[in-house]
Amino acid sequence: MRMKLAIVSEFPHEPGVIRGGVESVTHTLTKGLGTFNELELHVVSPTSRRDDGVENRDGVIVHWLALNKLPGFVSYWTTTRHAIHRCLLQINPHITHFQALGGWTLGYSAPYVFTVHGIAERDILFQNGAMLGIRRNTIAVVERQGRKRSPHTILISPYVANEIGDQIGGRKWNIENPVTDDFFRIQRACTEPRVLYVGRLSQRKNILGLLKVFNLLLRRHPSARLFLAGDADDHAYRMSCEEFISECKMDEKVRFVGNVDRPTLLHELSRASCLILISKQETAPMIVMEAMAAGVPVIASNICGLPYMVEDEKTGYLVDPTDEEKIVHRLSLLLSNQNLALECGRLAREVALSRFHVNVIASKTMQVYLEMIGQGRNGYNGYNKYPS
Repeated sequence: MRMKLAIVSEFPHEPGVIRGGVESVTHTLTKGLGTFNELELHVVSPTSRRDDGVENRDGVIVHWLALNKLPGFVSYWTTTRHAIHRCLLQINPHITHFQALGGWTLGYSAPYVFTVHGIAERDILFQNGAMLGIRRNTIAVVERQGRKRSPHTILISPYVANEIGDQIGGRKWNIENPVTDDFFRIQRACTEPRVLYVGRLSQRKNILGLLKVFNLLLRRHPSARLFLAGDADDHAYRMSCEEFISECKMDEKVRFVGNVDRPTLLHELSRASCLILISKQETAPMIVMEAMAAGVPVIASNICGLPYMVEDEKTGYLVDPTDEEKIVHRLSLLLSNQNLALECGRLAREVALSRFHVNVIASKTMQVYLEMIGQGRNGYNGYNKYPS
């Protein structure tokens, strides 16, 4: 008898077009879990961009649930949660795996595991809009309830345990996010000083701070170029970034490439001198893992979950996101010393291979499922081969 698994998560609306870390995690995890013949895979995905429906996506049965027009901070733990639970009742899975939002789990009585991807009430501090305080407080109360009531919880970073460990009940597993083979197979082809950023264009990601750093970098490396891949959370913030670019006459040096599909992301990583992510709040961003897998050195903030991913002066550099001169210095080191950049990238790939490869993560996750149904006491070694 096959184990029926339902993963509740955001999921790519179109094959190969991934928006955000949770979509990337679920897409990659289903690829890894799909190699286990004993699993029947379902994904339940609430969405504002599709109607209700069912789709077979490469052997994964995807159940799309259209969101209503209520504010998200109200609907996700009320009407959306009810719709998710109704769908799960029809699927009748042996195990349900909720990704990211504890509010979806409230009142769910069948066996489930919950993966904490971030601290939502902290992320929202960097947003704008009406009722910010009410939104934050509501999300904080709901998510704390979800964390405490979960019988099984997966933590993707020690940062989560350190910050909110007292809010997490039940049994805990430490399992990082997965990266597919595609990133490990990238052939580096960096021929010019290219700085790459991938992620949302938002205050939390500190894009305006990054542009200020790059403006200073151009004094040392006038041929450098900055590529920003991702959609804007806030149109006004995007406009302020564009105005700064224009004021500093960097129009020919900075390029917004928008949200990119998987082939384009692989291509951009192959040409990047380094990846930069000087965010104000992060847990375990997928792009850092993907860049490391591709052998691209990473410059990242020295806060939150990033120090658990990047080893300073070995696989990249950790920097104070407010120290513009120090960031410029680190960027300049990588752009001016190709041997240094190559060695950082080589070490980063070795770390990624042992920690983030999808085979490693899928096996660990499968072990959780087996233990939940009482079949995993002797361990599971379904995978033992990784790419060279």
